[in-house]
Amino acid sequence: MKIATSASTAATAGAAFDEAMSALRASLGAAPDHVFLSYTERHDVGELARATAALPASVRVHGSSSCLSVMTSAGVHGMSGPGLALLGVSDAQGAYGVAAEPIGGAPREAGARAARRAIEDAGRAGELPALFWLTAQTGAEEDILLGIADVVGPNVPVFGGSSAADSLGGRQSQLERGRACEGSVVLSALYPSGELSYAFSSGYAPTEHRCRVTRAAGRRLPEIDGLPAAEVYNRWTGGLISAQLGGGSILEQTALHPLGRPSGWIGKIPQFLLIHPSTVEEDNSMTFSANIHEGDELVLMSGSRESLIGRVRSVVDAALESAPRPFRPQGALVIFCAGCMLAVRDELDRVVEGVIASLGATPFLGRFTFGEQGCFTRGRNQHANLSIAVLLLGQ
Repeated sequence: MKIATSASTAATAGAAFDEAMSALRASLGAAPDHVFLSYTERHDVGELARATAALPASVRVHGSSSCLSVMTSAGVHGMSGPGLALLGVSDAQGAYGVAAEPIGGAPREAGARAARRAIEDAGRAGELPALFWLTAQTGAEEDILLGIADVVGPNVPVFGGSSAADSLGGRQSQLERGRACEGSVVLSALYPSGELSYAFSSGYAPTEHRCRVTRAAGRRLPEIDGLPAAEVYNRWTGGLISAQLGGGSILEQTALHPLGRPSGWIGKIPQFLLIHPSTVEEDNSMTFSANIHEGDELVLMSGSRESLIGRVRSVVDAALESAPRPFRPQGALVIFCAGCMLAVRDELDRVVEGVIASLGATPFLGRFTFGEQGCFTRGRNQHANLSIAVLLLGQ
């Protein structure tokens, strides 16, 4: 197994892809078997699809839009203009498959179709993959995870991040070789010749404020303790969203103060599945970027810029520590929540430095997402917000 990354800030999608692919081939010494492609909304996804169509038919491509920028060990690419990055895997002894499926009104079925097709595309029908790498349009990630489990059961880890754009109302997109998609799920089935290791976490701590959900509707929370949810949240946070009461976006204001759902333990450390408040409605109900259910316990969480910047290194270290021995990482995929990125956007270089501090010269590709998928423990694939997911590929 050999892995390399490359990036480009060229103005047009075709030129950026050609520049990055040329550098990737030079690093690998050949065309890759599998390419992970991340790009910003400013790039024309149709042009990217046409560029990928020119690759050899044996090359699989898994692409997704990222919020404002992408990152590699060479730095942050984008932010002030378009950015694009690739991670290529050359692994003649392994197998890799990709499938894109429209979600439509049936996300669970789309997840199941993508899982079956990705396994078939890898040429490993009847064999469970070591891991699925997931990208999906935001809105129904929980159901997509259920659909994947319908095909392979609960014990195949699913990691990845939802598509993103430069704003909540921006244009998210997905891509497989030669095909631009919107409103779709893209799934890669990984059968590497080497080993995988991974970790999933966040950089937040619980506060004393908590409640039990008595009424919820999907991603909408009308009330907390019998009162309008936004009014209670605003009191808990000392007036953080006073200006938005009665209606408005609160995505940026709440990035350091999400809600958390208790989700088990790792040793003696409690784990929380984070839920990011997105908007306040006219009746002061709140909407979120993940589903909420009646009976859920919700805890107000608290983070800081320093905890978000430093947490990525902790998650990479956790993936390294859980790897089989001996283990030499060859490459890494890093998912970093777009909400967290926006909270520390002027210090993103420190995020890159944190990854490098743990991985050294190991190439990595990172993107900024509107939702994150992973598992704290095997058999519990989950969708969360404001989280970090790390996948290491090694030998």
